[in-house]
Amino acid sequence: MKYTRLTIVLLFCFTVLFMLPAQTEGLQTKVIDGKEFYIYKVKPSEGFYSLTHKFGISQEEIVRYNPATKSGLKRGQLLMIPTKKTLEGEASGSEIESTFEHTIVRGESLYSISKMYKVTIQSIIDLNPGSERGIKAGATLKIPQHYRQKKASQVQPQTTTASKTTTQSQPAVTPVPEKSSPEGQSVATDGNTGEYVYHTINAGETLFSISKKYDIDIETILKLNPGISPNNLKRGSVIRLTPDTKEMNVTIAPQQLYTKYKVRKKETLYSISKKFGTTVEEIKKCNPNIKKIKQDDIINIPAGIEYNTVTAENPITSAEINNIYNKLYKSDKKGVINVAVILPFMLEQEHPDTKASLYTEYYQGFLMAVDSLKRQGASVNVYAYDSEASDATVRNILSNPQMKEMDLIIAPDDDNHIKMIADFGLANDINVVNTFSLKNEEVSHNAKIFQTNIPHSYLYAEAADRFIRYLGNRKVVFLTHTTEEGDKKDFVAGLKEELSRAHIAYSEIKFGNKLNLQNQDSIWAGQSGVVFVPTSARKKILSLIIAPLEALKEQREDLDIALFGYPEWLTQVPEYLNEFYKLNTYLYSRFYANPFDENAKSFHKRFLYWYNKDLINASPQYALLGFDTGIYFLSAIRAYGKNFAVQKLENSSDRIQTDFAFQRINNWSGFINKSFYFVNFAPDFTIKKIRE
Repeated sequence: MKYTRLTIVLLFCFTVLFMLPAQTEGLQTKVIDGKEFYIYKVKPSEGFYSLTHKFGISQEEIVRYNPATKSGLKRGQLLMIPTKKTLEGEASGSEIESTFEHTIVRGESLYSISKMYKVTIQSIIDLNPGSERGIKAGATLKIPQHYRQKKASQVQPQTTTASKTTTQSQPAVTPVPEKSSPEGQSVATDGNTGEYVYHTINAGETLFSISKKYDIDIETILKLNPGISPNNLKRGSVIRLTPDTKEMNVTIAPQQLYTKYKVRKKETLYSISKKFGTTVEEIKKCNPNIKKIKQDDIINIPAGIEYNTVTAENPITSAEINNIYNKLYKSDKKGVINVAVILPFMLEQEHPDTKASLYTEYYQGFLMAVDSLKRQGASVNVYAYDSEASDATVRNILSNPQMKEMDLIIAPDDDNHIKMIADFGLANDINVVNTFSLKNEEVSHNAKIFQTNIPHSYLYAEAADRFIRYLGNRKVVFLTHTTEEGDKKDFVAGLKEELSRAHIAYSEIKFGNKLNLQNQDSIWAGQSGVVFVPTSARKKILSLIIAPLEALKEQREDLDIALFGYPEWLTQVPEYLNEFYKLNTYLYSRFYANPFDENAKSFHKRFLYWYNKDLINASPQYALLGFDTGIYFLSAIRAYGKNFAVQKLENSSDRIQTDFAFQRINNWSGFINKSFYFVNFAPDFTIKKIRE
């Protein structure tokens, strides 16, 4: 058979393509600065010709990543061979695009996931066709991850003019300029945040294996992911890693790859060059200012990787990893707890508005919690600051050296102020409590934040789940007004989806100015119970449905009727209390203080005694919010130190108005309080506050 030259070339190319998977199978890979490499040990008598055919790359590409091979290959030498993904990324503009998997948690949305990883919603949809129609808890999504090299620019120092607070004057703030890379050096960034690379934990992976794969020390992994511990690497969960040269031991210079190396006892440049299969001259080229070395010096090595760290012949022990973890998150109990409360009290205003009065009442309730703990022997210092609703004032407050001694900071509800205080807390290892803002997103990436209100998406998802468990044995009937827009459409849509998933049938009755439930028996025929769910929480809708539901209950004594409602209805309890009892009404809410509860009554009496006034009529009641928050956090810090979240994070289920069940959103985030109540106004004229 005759073959033309072109045919032979094509056959050769196909042969190489089919051979590559077999040639590289089983080889260890390592990700450095977002680029993936095979780690290959040169065999006896092996030359460039053999390697170029084995990996399908040129000799020039091998030398580029392994400068020590300029003078030839050596037996036993470790080489970094770029994978196909790396080469393709470079060919398309020095950007490598890959993906990692995210397992969806109940309550997450495409929006919240996109914010978590700082990617666009559309980029997630592009990788996961159909996700725009809805996502399901427990399923996985592919998330885009881009690596690119970006020239570092010198960060110029900024100056800030500070102002005076109403409580005390503070020195002006002069920020320290951020560190930057030497001129001309490149720093790797990823397309998600410019700071982090994300990794989905696979079965069998350990902290040690991950640290070797990405060239990151174990301590850094633990610092970046306070949600994991040496014995808690959950398969499928995502951790973040950093390509920043301040954290990683990898440096990128133009067209050159280096590894940072810590000099060991009695080592010389010559012994190190032999260890890495390079020369003293090559090492000196990487370290132009080096004259002599000593133990613990950090030097650059050209593309070499130490044998025992690559092959894991001497992996770090579990005991050593635990020691690192315990050192990072040691119990730091002190005799005194220092707390700063930074809220817009607006003391300079002659007549503070209602909002400022509510913050004052919150602080008063917090002081009552401090008093309760002091009676138990605790020592607590409280520093109150008026934020004046001013960025400059908050910066001024944070400039006070005393602030670095805080164990806890209570933050206001302004997004800018939360960010400033959260950044300060993260930099100085101080817990920050976001009591008031629901929509602030700092908690998704700042490990020091505790958000006491469960976000809407999580609340709706958890409430739908609890609805099915408590009321799913009844016929579900949605009541929809024909002209009033359903203000609870997001919750209703989620509930319908969960009902369908649980194979629970539901019906819908539409009504205008009058709800007619007569001749509707076919809807609940054969059912022993029915639960009505209005699609709006507005008072007008509540007033339209109450009387018809009462009439139906009187006509159908055999039918176990229940009404399901919303947190907004709590303000209507005084007007509709008897009707709520009669209709066996269930409401979900982040907070609820039963006015007939003895603890609530006692608190009201104490507050009146302390401040000679009644609580402001609001939902929630701010004094109770301050009291419950104070008791929880101060008790936790007193018992376990300010690292209580890592030492022992306990739930509370005995607070007057707000319970706490904090959970991280991800392995590097802060905490959201996932506690909420089902409040049942039962036909026996009792109010049940259902906790889980």
